[in-house]
Amino acid sequence: MLLRILVLLVLVAGTSHAQETMELSWQLQDSGSDASLRGLCVVDENVAWASGTGGTVLRTEDGGATWLNVSVDGADELDFRDLHAIDSKTAVIVNAGQPAVFYRTNDGGESWKKVFQHENENSFFDAIAAISSDHWIVMSDPVDDRILLVESLDQGQTWKELAAERRPLKNEGEAGFAASGSNMIVDKDSGVIYLALGSHVEGKESETSRIMVSDDGAQTWSALNAPMRRNQSSGIFSVVCLPEMDFGDLGVHSGVCVAVGGNYLEPDNETGNLALAGFGELKNSATPTAKPRGFRSGVTYTFIDDKMLLITVGTNGTDISDDAGMTWKAQSDEGFHAVKSTRDGVVWASGADGRIARLVIGK
Repeated sequence: MLLRILVLLVLVAGTSHAQETMELSWQLQDSGSDASLRGLCVVDENVAWASGTGGTVLRTEDGGATWLNVSVDGADELDFRDLHAIDSKTAVIVNAGQPAVFYRTNDGGESWKKVFQHENENSFFDAIAAISSDHWIVMSDPVDDRILLVESLDQGQTWKELAAERRPLKNEGEAGFAASGSNMIVDKDSGVIYLALGSHVEGKESETSRIMVSDDGAQTWSALNAPMRRNQSSGIFSVVCLPEMDFGDLGVHSGVCVAVGGNYLEPDNETGNLALAGFGELKNSATPTAKPRGFRSGVTYTFIDDKMLLITVGTNGTDISDDAGMTWKAQSDEGFHAVKSTRDGVVWASGADGRIARLVIGK
């Protein structure tokens, strides 16, 4: 099966030349904020939301030409590490740390309503994603030896903690990293949920990190061990799973996921910062031949002129791949925490000091 995944990756490399034919650059925008922005949600080419420290929430409706500050009143001590929006009016924001609270707006952030609070002092919410238009899920670090998950069946209006049997048991010291809101993702086509994990107890480490997978709406889970070192400051920080792709005579292939991370305390260290993993029929991992330039906290993909492009970001820069993650090239030294996209070439990134940028594509 390893041969099959490598064939797939070579095919992508042979049919895509986005890096050679297109000029890609970040267009920095005036966010009007100096917050550290780790929450990012791209709705379409015009609408995007960002969130972060100081209770900050920002929104654009004009493709980033202007950003409106729609922060929550009285939430200056909160850090909204992730959010999910369905349009320019409706969004849910998730605080990392205590108090473990969610807020929802249906008027574009003019007002916010607290819709959930988890009382356990160990809850620390990392990411939010939509399984379907109504069914949303939020991931926390472990509580009582299981990854804490809560769900909403009404677009975030009400929330309920999942029963213990629906929540994965943790390994020793295991947790999530609330770095970019993308250590939990949901495949838009299949509804499959992926939870990327890392961390360890102090003084210990493992040579692998887990990705937990559920294809039945978080009823049951299976695990994949990705070859990325896991210790107190290392592991998987972000994962993206590539869509089913048709390669003509060789048929339709699917199941390739790209995981990024490393050690956030060593931003220039490439050790354990990337894994290419297979799901479904593809059970093995492929070894990349050229990696991103250091620790990476976010990864996404988009299509440009029917060619797939992967973008990964970290505090020391941005790297891109046009061969499904086998090789990476430096795109810029612009550092970001998060990167999100639509499938049709709309890509935004956010980071420290209120930094927001949109990827500009030239030919």
